[in-house]
Amino acid sequence: MNYWDRKLMREQMDNRLKPMKDLVGIDVARFGWVKAIREALGMSAKELGKLVGLDQSRISRLENAEKTGNLKLSSLHKIAKGLKMRFVYGFVPENSLEEMVQAQARAIAIARMKRLHNTMSLEKQELSADEQQKALRDMIEKILVEQPRDFWSSK
Repeated sequence: MNYWDRKLMREQMDNRLKPMKDLVGIDVARFGWVKAIREALGMSAKELGKLVGLDQSRISRLENAEKTGNLKLSSLHKIAKGLKMRFVYGFVPENSLEEMVQAQARAIAIARMKRLHNTMSLEKQELSADEQQKALRDMIEKILVEQPRDFWSSK
């Protein structure tokens, strides 16, 4: 896959993820979604258990597991289905996927530029500040287009 295909994919994914950013600030994690929804519906753990085919003690264990981050996705799917809801799972980047890629390419380019600058200084061939900025922009673009195999593990 080439740079332009990956860039288009990132842009499309960023657009899909935008609406999810509003969900990030919702503070339900303290109780967990299962318990928060169950209580908002005025439903007991026993009643929820009947809907999803589990006993009350298992529902309580699932709610506790969710609080500690140890609840399986399959359990959340099962509970959502029993509640006639859809379970939604996803990742929401802090900025955008495109910004993440740009920042990584910039970090790699800066590291390369430092090594290049040291070599050029030793040879008394230093670039001016403007030349350095242009070289940095060009290097970032080259890194983005070529995206080396070690892109995410190098700087």
